Amino acid sequence: MTATLAAVAVAAVITQYWKISLHLVGIAGAVTVCCLLWGPLCLFLSSLVVLVGWARWRLHAHTWFQALAGTILAISVMILIYRLFGLV
Repeated sequence: MTATLAAVAVAAVITQYWKISLHLVGIAGAVTVCCLLWGPLCLFLSSLVVLVGWARWRLHAHTWFQALAGTILAISVMILIYRLFGLV
């Protein structure tokens, strides 16, 4: 929960100045947590991140770079928080 709140807080600050994809922050964060908790078996969920990213780009809601930034932000924050708490 702490990692999710941290990722959303950082994304909320960024999106005030630049439209980062909050949809991808959410899905990439969830997939990252699944992989951290249950291992590489959950990597098949990465296809959901690609699907959401494609949908946001296709709807012209975000550029590919905004989608990628949301994904990288979520993965980075999740791993950082899990490491800080000693869970990884």
